[in-house]
Amino acid sequence: MLKVYRVWTMLLHVLIGVQFFLAGYGSLGTGSPDESFSLHIMNGRLIAAVALLGILFAALARSGGKLTGLAAATFGLVVLQSLIAVVSVAGTVPGQIVFGFHAINALMIMGVAEASGRLAKRLIADRGTAEKAVEPAAA
Repeated sequence: MLKVYRVWTMLLHVLIGVQFFLAGYGSLGTGSPDESFSLHIMNGRLIAAVALLGILFAALARSGGKLTGLAAATFGLVVLQSLIAVVSVAGTVPGQIVFGFHAINALMIMGVAEASGRLAKRLIADRGTAEKAVEPAAA
């Protein structure tokens, strides 16, 4: 199950990369902001669903609380991302300042998701080494 989680984090990374593209696409789009950012919003919802399922996969992998905690932190930051977008008031200086944290939080999501993927990769390698160490003793 740990390998499934690792692949799942790779999918999450791809979606985050697409999200950055869609943010740029929406910022230069014509028409209303709701229309320009519709793909960005839809992909953000998909990221939330993938991050939520990531918590389940991390827990099922039985890899300890750190990996599950990182998966939960990723989902929590994704939820915070939506809250930042909702709370900021467009066209006001305080709203723009609050919305500036949307970009910073996106970088934090990337970082925590990356840390989660690296931990999963290390745990997979550790499990492989432990299995190889047990085989000669049994033979």
